[in-house]
Amino acid sequence: MSRLLDEDALQSLLTAVGRDEGALSRFARDFVSMWTTRVERLETALARPDAEEAHVVLLSIRSSSRMIGAQVVEATASLMHSALDRGDLAGCAMHLGRLAQVGGETTTELEHRFGLVSHV
Repeated sequence: MSRLLDEDALQSLLTAVGRDEGALSRFARDFVSMWTTRVERLETALARPDAEEAHVVLLSIRSSSRMIGAQVVEATASLMHSALDRGDLAGCAMHLGRLAQVGGETTTELEHRFGLVSHV
């Protein structure tokens, strides 16, 4: 059992893709390959500041994390999103390092679990 990945969410996603292990693996690969870009977009949005772009990126992170079962990433992004909704960009930004950390750990776990090769 993983502290980073929710097995029930992974099973739900597998069911949603018709029990197609290849589709599940592709979803995991896409999550991993898009992670760095998402974090960079969020960093840029918060630095500008561009609350609308930060909102869009956080929604993307939250929805894909929820689907793949990346529970710690989703919880951290949710915390950031709540701060953003209150207009607290500084409060949102202060969790960016934690989001990047747990996202990196989660992508590493997904790479190992699905046999993905990192191109970073």
